[in-house]
Amino acid sequence: MKRYRTPKTKPGELKVVYGKLLNDNPDILYCHGGEGADKADARLLAHFFENVNWPNDLNLGQELERRGYDITTLRFTIQQKANKQV
Repeated sequence: MKRYRTPKTKPGELKVVYGKLLNDNPDILYCHGGEGADKADARLLAHFFENVNWPNDLNLGQELERRGYDITTLRFTIQQKANKQV
């Protein structure tokens, strides 16, 4: 049985991983780390991963599984650019 850990994000980071929270069923999780990376940004990622459909009416996760990819290994992170003061 695979053990899933609660994902942790850094400040300014967005993360998409396959996992589960407490007693929920495993699924794709969308996380935000604060300090500029907020819930709206995580929802933007969720929209493109789950709501945008391919021509065969599958979302990105379903299409990747159909093509033979193991969705349980999904990991996507992006960090905000650092604001540089001159």
